[in-house]
Amino acid sequence: MSRCIIDNLKRQEDEVLAISSIYSKNEFSYCKNNIIYCYYNVFVNISDGLLKLENVDEQNSHSFHPYFIKYLPPIKVRLELSVDYPTKRSPNFCIISSWLSPWQISFICQKLDEIWLENSGQEILFLWFEFLRNDTLQFLNIKDTLDISFMYTTHCNSNSIFQNDVRAVYNNLSGDPLQFLLGHNEYVEEIEFQNNYFECIICFDKLCGQKCIKLKNCGHIYCKNCISEYITIKIKEDNVSDITCPDLSCNLDITINEVKRLCPESFSQYEKALLRVSLKSMKDIIFCPRMSCQCPSVKTYDDTLGICSKCDYTFCTYCYKVYHGVEPCAMSSDSKLKLIEEYKNGSKRERKQLEAKYGRKQIQRVAEEYLTQEYIKTNTKSCPNCGTIAEKNGGCNKMTCNYCQASFCWLCGEHINTQNPYDHFLSGNTNCYRQLFEQEENI
Repeated sequence: MSRCIIDNLKRQEDEVLAISSIYSKNEFSYCKNNIIYCYYNVFVNISDGLLKLENVDEQNSHSFHPYFIKYLPPIKVRLELSVDYPTKRSPNFCIISSWLSPWQISFICQKLDEIWLENSGQEILFLWFEFLRNDTLQFLNIKDTLDISFMYTTHCNSNSIFQNDVRAVYNNLSGDPLQFLLGHNEYVEEIEFQNNYFECIICFDKLCGQKCIKLKNCGHIYCKNCISEYITIKIKEDNVSDITCPDLSCNLDITINEVKRLCPESFSQYEKALLRVSLKSMKDIIFCPRMSCQCPSVKTYDDTLGICSKCDYTFCTYCYKVYHGVEPCAMSSDSKLKLIEEYKNGSKRERKQLEAKYGRKQIQRVAEEYLTQEYIKTNTKSCPNCGTIAEKNGGCNKMTCNYCQASFCWLCGEHINTQNPYDHFLSGNTNCYRQLFEQEENI
């Protein structure tokens, strides 16, 4: 073995050792047999931080995907250090990429040849690697937008690619190129997230990314314990349609995948509740009112009749009580008052809906009963002796019951002395002193 070859091998070993100390194991590795083989993953730096993805269709009209990425899949470089390197020959290499076109990869190969010619006889790996990592996009005139249209063309017909430079290898994808790029970007972002520390907005603890989650729709960060407890409470309260970001200034939804990832034990309950909410929004779907059943059913031809498809229970679709035919729905006192207010303040359309639900005659009867009760409450008093209702339509405030002849005060309702009932209004010991002819509102 000549002295020159021995010197080359020594220089090669020194070079790969130096390169190994500069780049991580994920970027650079090598193995030694008769010659040294090097493997370099080029993680291209995006100078502006974000790169927009562009697709140009066959009619040459521009269609921009609304997607931005921070990380590109690595360009793979395979090298062989021959015994003549670095004194006489450059390393043999090939470049493999899934997002650069074959002609772009070929241009890069030619650029590496130029760098070698400018530094012939010198160790070249570091210069090549730094160019590939920092200057690839600028060299290819890729500024803020990456054209991925060729990836769809080669994906559909790989035989249409004509290529002369065998060192330029295009890694043809089997799936959707756009999803491939987005998936890789999401994967790297997740790794970067897990390696950092964040402060939870809820508990204010600072935790590593592995114990936190960044919500997809809004980007807010929470520790998994806090957000899991928040979602679990929402599910238990059957409030699954309102599982949004806990931040008060944010109302974006937490995705279904995030719910499943954070609350796997409650996810089955979440799915059932979500289905129930979806069915409730359908006008022709009703639920059995029996607590032991709750089965959804489709409304029959009669809008007022509901028949459970599981337990055959028949019920009114308005009040959800046992079916009562043409009879109006039974109502409590509070419900009657609420109905009167809704009917009085409702629009023409809302009034028609109430009439369809309760019946026009029932609404009229309820209103009459309510007005009668209000009149009785305002204009009548009960005898404190026998309870008979008495009405005052004039005169003084000393009342005499027509049924039991007992005397009582209209103002305070107190039973007064029948021998001299007017003493109640002459005594200074009562609130009705000198109020024999006073109206009640003035007391």
